[in-house]
Amino acid sequence: MKIFKTKPYLLLFSSVISMMFLQCGDIESVHEQYLNGEIIYAGKLDTLTIRPGYYRAQLEGYTQLLGNSNQVIIEFNGTTQTFDIINDDEIYSTILSDLEEESYEFKVTTQDIYGNLSIPQVVAGFAIGDEFILNQDQRQIIGYSFDSDGNYVNFNSNTESEYVIFTTVDYENEANEIIRDTAFFEDNRIKLIDLKPLGSISTKSFIQSGLNGIDTIPLATIDYTLPDVPYSELDKSYFQMVHMSSDNLGNYNNANPELYLFDGDGSWSGDDTFSYFSNPGDIPHHFTIDLGVMTTLRKVKLEMPTPSISAQNNATEVQIWGRNNLEFAETTSNTNTAFYDAGWSLLYEGAVNGETMANNSFLISPANQVRYIRYRVLSTVGNTNSQLTEMTLYGQDTGPLVHDKSLFSMSLMPSDNPGTSYGGNPSNYLWDNNSLWSGNDAYGYHSGENAIPGHFTLDLGVSTQLSKCKIYFRDPNNFSGNNPTQLEIWGRPTLQGGETLPVFQSIGNSVISDPVSTESFENAGWQLIVDQSINGGELQTIEFDFPPGPFSKYIRFRYTSTVGNSAFQLIEVELSGYGAITD
Repeated sequence: MKIFKTKPYLLLFSSVISMMFLQCGDIESVHEQYLNGEIIYAGKLDTLTIRPGYYRAQLEGYTQLLGNSNQVIIEFNGTTQTFDIINDDEIYSTILSDLEEESYEFKVTTQDIYGNLSIPQVVAGFAIGDEFILNQDQRQIIGYSFDSDGNYVNFNSNTESEYVIFTTVDYENEANEIIRDTAFFEDNRIKLIDLKPLGSISTKSFIQSGLNGIDTIPLATIDYTLPDVPYSELDKSYFQMVHMSSDNLGNYNNANPELYLFDGDGSWSGDDTFSYFSNPGDIPHHFTIDLGVMTTLRKVKLEMPTPSISAQNNATEVQIWGRNNLEFAETTSNTNTAFYDAGWSLLYEGAVNGETMANNSFLISPANQVRYIRYRVLSTVGNTNSQLTEMTLYGQDTGPLVHDKSLFSMSLMPSDNPGTSYGGNPSNYLWDNNSLWSGNDAYGYHSGENAIPGHFTLDLGVSTQLSKCKIYFRDPNNFSGNNPTQLEIWGRPTLQGGETLPVFQSIGNSVISDPVSTESFENAGWQLIVDQSINGGELQTIEFDFPPGPFSKYIRFRYTSTVGNSAFQLIEVELSGYGAITD
């Protein structure tokens, strides 16, 4: 008979039962949070970013994981803000307003329509303010360029202005208008159209509110002065149409360019009279202008009929040719080859936007100085006629003309001393380009004795604004008694009503008539241009300038004193002036 030992087995059984109860209790504690039902998380915004703004910021997140969440809860600095999500865009954004200028950590949670919440996310960001703005650098003007294709204002680089996204530029043009242009981040310069020399120019930079910022903020305006360009507008009162045989005179349909092409008014009234209007079917064509000065032509401004009214006759391609004289300058055909063969230089060729713009201007690269230019039209909108309402020209290193002495003549008015004493022959020798004293009184002007003060009248052959006079007299080492010490030059546009009294009289080589008074000159309409002191006792020649004065075709040399104060002699005369207007 077997005897069972039960006690050990009872102990083992008790231990197993105890362990089972203990393990079940642990499992219950682990899953306790799920015993009341499954936890459901709401969809979330993905890849959160904060974009800085001016005392505000913008939260952005992708919506592909959003599900049916319809609210976003943002917590920061003890504040909670809730926003509705009402769009189906790929990126959701919302603005956090009234922030301080500082950095933040934003806790972002979304909530769906059932009240379920997403797992919270934390994203860092900041808002900018006035301190940030004060630390930003403007893009500043560093200089100007005068290139063949235009005038430019140059800016510094963006290395010290990384948040500047664009800069506005306001500048004065020649019409006293304010023109606005914009330099963007990648631009180092912008073109200035018809800038006004020494006019105003101002810049204002606009910055972004930090990297990837949401706000555009203007910085303070900076004021500058435009530079004085190396060229200036030529005085239109010196211009005249030359009327060469190959020129299209532009007087179709009663157009009158002689009066109105250079009158300073380029507006279009619809009346062809106030324009240059070429003959129909004459394309290409040209006309020639005497500028009345020697200059390096740098810019041309063309004004045409308003395109919205009539653009058919507006130019679309033009040339500018130049020459310093007209000797052998006529062309037998209207071709480039004919122009080159006649000694013309091509200064400019280019397109003109006459189809949409009434005013067009272009710069010309510096070349040789010219007095005459030809404006040549290669094509127009309608390609039948061409029309201009105004032409404005600009030159560099502009100087006066040395007047053609072959046009000079003695006017021999009744009160004039003709200068023929001692065989003097001024009509043949006073402007023969020989300034040397030969020992013979015939080669020049000789007043005779008892002639101080006296005068003679010279017809220049053209109307001009005198600028310079160069005269030659006897070598003082030979004899200086007849050399001038004080000389006046008077001017008048015509001789009508210009006579003065008394009439000149002489016997032999001596003057017997009384001199003409200053009052008589003034009463007869003569205008004093210059009163020049001369050291005739030591000099044989002198060159002096005229102050700006009237246009004169006739001038009077009035010698009021000489070294010996009895007679006056002159060997050679040379005159320069602006404009050479013929009748």
